[in-house]
Amino acid sequence: MEKSDSGIKDMFKQGYEIWEKSVSEQLEKIARSQTFVAAIAQNLEQTLNLSGRIKDVTQTTLSMMNLPTKRDIDNLTKQVKALRASVEEMNEKLDKMSAVAKKTSTQTEAKATTKSSKGRKKKAQDNDEE
Repeated sequence: MEKSDSGIKDMFKQGYEIWEKSVSEQLEKIARSQTFVAAIAQNLEQTLNLSGRIKDVTQTTLSMMNLPTKRDIDNLTKQVKALRASVEEMNEKLDKMSAVAKKTSTQTEAKATTKSSKGRKKKAQDNDEE
């Protein structure tokens, strides 16, 4: 029984190879013909035209329904990103200003403490001299 199965497989394999060769030759001829290329080009052009019309109708419909279009959402997204960048930039500047103010405040406090300390020492010396 195995011999007959093997023979049947070989026969189908040969038949498939013959069919594939003849079909592929015909398809190659068709694909290289000017008529086929022109038909594909026309189909692509019509598809692009239809896609553009669908986009226009969709935008008009959404506008009539007072709903945002993809373009509207894209514009808003750009604006939000720009605002976020501005806020981050302002936060960085505020952090730098805060650090400078803190440093200045610390230095002022240190000077005041030093002056106060010197004033107390001088007062103590004056009291000692009396």
